[in-house]
Amino acid sequence: MGDMRYVENSWRYVAYIGSGIMFLIFFATALVLGHYALTSYIVPINAGKTTEPALIIDNLIAIGVLAAMVPIAMVAYLNYRYLKSVEVNIPRFLRDVLQSTDSGLILPVALIEASRQDYGPLSHQMGIAMTKFGMGYDFSASIKEACERLRHPYAPQVGQIISEAYSSGGKTHEVLSSSVSLFNDLEQYNEQRQTELKPYTQLVYISLAIYLIIALIIINNFIGPLISTSALQQTTKLGNIRVPPESYFLSIFYISALIECIFAGLVAGKIVDRSAPVGLRHSGILVAITIIAFSILGFVIGYPPFP
Repeated sequence: MGDMRYVENSWRYVAYIGSGIMFLIFFATALVLGHYALTSYIVPINAGKTTEPALIIDNLIAIGVLAAMVPIAMVAYLNYRYLKSVEVNIPRFLRDVLQSTDSGLILPVALIEASRQDYGPLSHQMGIAMTKFGMGYDFSASIKEACERLRHPYAPQVGQIISEAYSSGGKTHEVLSSSVSLFNDLEQYNEQRQTELKPYTQLVYISLAIYLIIALIIINNFIGPLISTSALQQTTKLGNIRVPPESYFLSIFYISALIECIFAGLVAGKIVDRSAPVGLRHSGILVAITIIAFSILGFVIGYPPFP
């Protein structure tokens, strides 16, 4: 845990740009292979210049979405894991410092001893702060700078608490003891909250499964029989309007499922982990499930080329 690193904004922007480029590459490849041309339909329909199955074209777009989400999801999860490690280890770190000061060590020495333990990024930053203090740097300034580098909302309060404990002299125990109790309560609340909200993560997977089942029923039992009737194949009074093929409607469901996957994952991340980008890892899994499901569905019902 001590080797965790926070992904800085510059690398995050690189991930965002790379994701956009990957999606554009896959999307452009799908358009070229499918010879797409805009028609009166809502989504692009193959112009008929290729025999490439529509399933491959739709899968290329879906894989492009998946590939674009991977770098963003990785950056978001790495930063989330870093901040979560800081949050979890704050009460443990302060408890260790409190026990050391109660045993007779002065606060700087207690911090040095605690920084040698594995408290994730907290140990690393406190070790740097104590090294700077040993070289003559101001104690409070070194602690506050270290806490700012932790990037967690709780970290500035931790720096303030340690500075107050250092300047309070004989009241070090009271200051640290109250802070340990406070952060323990916060950690218990966060754990209880996350446990209660975890079922919402399962809900997004269940909702996708329901959507896929409904799509299968509609395609097989409603759209397929309607298109196969001779009445729908005749020219209407409004002109030579072609009835969209079955693959067109399947593409509509495919694209709609991709949109649902993206936003369902974002919502799950916001509700459970308090960060929408962290939910992209769920979005990626949902998109992968969608690709597999529609590939199987396409082969089962005979996903034809676009006309």
